[in-house]
Amino acid sequence: IEYIKAYTAAAQSVEAFGDVPEIIPIYLVHRPSNDIPYATLEEELIGDFVKYSVKDGKEINLLRRDSEAGQKCCAFQHWVYHNTEGNLLVTDMQGVGMRLTDVGIATCKKGYKGFKGNCATSFIDQFKALHQCNMFCEILGLKSLQPKPKKSTSSLSQPQDVGLLQARGWRQMYLTLKGAIVTQPVAVVP
Repeated sequence: IEYIKAYTAAAQSVEAFGDVPEIIPIYLVHRPSNDIPYATLEEELIGDFVKYSVKDGKEINLLRRDSEAGQKCCAFQHWVYHNTEGNLLVTDMQGVGMRLTDVGIATCKKGYKGFKGNCATSFIDQFKALHQCNMFCEILGLKSLQPKPKKSTSSLSQPQDVGLLQARGWRQMYLTLKGAIVTQPVAVVP
């Protein structure tokens, strides 16, 4: 809850951000005269229930990526990841519009500040590998989690690939360099 409050304050300080996702509270109720003495209650959410990220830690569902709420949930995940130095990730984000419920938490193996999450630690690595920043990440000043590609000045990595393409009679081909693809077509003389 503290992270959503801090995220809300950060997002509201930037006018371009707009509405901020909200995690609705869940209440523990004690009912001593009932066979099941404890229960949880939460506000009923009316509308289309959407899963913005899945519980296995994978990036936001592709069909939800274009929605404003989905992008803001993704930015929230990135913000928490950044502000905990990669030790904590909010996952299993779902709800109606900007109102979220029953989120999951993944922490590094040792936990984070005495807290152990309820999702696998591998979710953090998956998020780091799969996350693609969106405009809300940029508005919040978050940087890409992907390493910047290194510039390569080396020669062709697979010269035999060129011969194979020529042998098949291709009129154009793309040469593969170490870690990069040259996008200018190269004419092949038959």
